[in-house]
Amino acid sequence: ADWFNSKFIVSMASNLNMTRTPDVHFIAEARTEGTKFVVLSPDFSQIAKYCDGWIPIQAGQDTALWMAANHVILKEYYIDRQVPYFVDYLKRYT
Repeated sequence: ADWFNSKFIVSMASNLNMTRTPDVHFIAEARTEGTKFVVLSPDFSQIAKYCDGWIPIQAGQDTALWMAANHVILKEYYIDRQVPYFVDYLKRYT
């Protein structure tokens, strides 16, 4: 049900229609509520046809992509400016 409450969902190299059949309807329901759905996969899979954005990564690029995403998040929400919600979250859960 966390997928239904999300505003942005990323599926990385998994075909949810085949592997998470009982749960995949939460993504469809969330999308009707405005959730953005992005798929990171080397092939245009069965789940990629339902997404808002498809990033065709090559094997081995997934780690570099997430490291870059983490860098941007930490730089923009921790180093460049202090966002109280983010700082509290870091203190509480790390």
